[in-house]
Amino acid sequence: MKKIIFLSIVTLLLFSKSYSQVNEFDLQNSIYIKAKTYNDPSVAINALYKMIALQPENVFLKDSLMREYLTLSQWAPSYMISREILAMQPTNMFALEISCISLQNLGLKQQALDQYESLYLKTDRIDVLYTISFLQFELKNYNESLTNLDILINNNETEKMSVSVSKSDNSVQEVLIRAQLNYLKGLIFLEQKNLEEANKFFNKALTISPDFQNAIDRLSAK
Repeated sequence: MKKIIFLSIVTLLLFSKSYSQVNEFDLQNSIYIKAKTYNDPSVAINALYKMIALQPENVFLKDSLMREYLTLSQWAPSYMISREILAMQPTNMFALEISCISLQNLGLKQQALDQYESLYLKTDRIDVLYTISFLQFELKNYNESLTNLDILINNNETEKMSVSVSKSDNSVQEVLIRAQLNYLKGLIFLEQKNLEEANKFFNKALTISPDFQNAIDRLSAK
């Protein structure tokens, strides 16, 4: 009889714990939904952390938390969570891209380049190769950058694509991407003290986008 009573108490305690956890999860989920409605990211993030504590293997919760930090441009937690997601889902391309973006914004250019190269191998995306070529330029890997810039210039898909570029006054200008690609080639030759080749590609950039201010400024500075 005592054994039956003991088992009943244990069963009741386990049921109560499970019921309590379910209620706590639902409560935090309702708080999260309400916080999103009110555009209160700090409360939304706090609710997500509590739900993740209750369901640590729930990758969708981690994805939501990563997106919250991404919206706030908080790159360190965005990166850390993206790596957790990738450990659970190695083929999650969105998490891999957030890993790339976060490292780049943290100023970790070589690590970002490594991740972008991994992303490009899995997606073959033009915008990713463009970022790779730019990072290679910044890291002074000039030969690799020139090779990738030529691949992009010779790709039919870039013929009508545009890209936003920063100007010296911190404003942004929209130019055809092939103008920017040639401009980057000009910058590489300028770094290598080859002024003739640099001018040639700055002029090519202007042929494609005649109002390209960065190229105009480079040529007028000679």
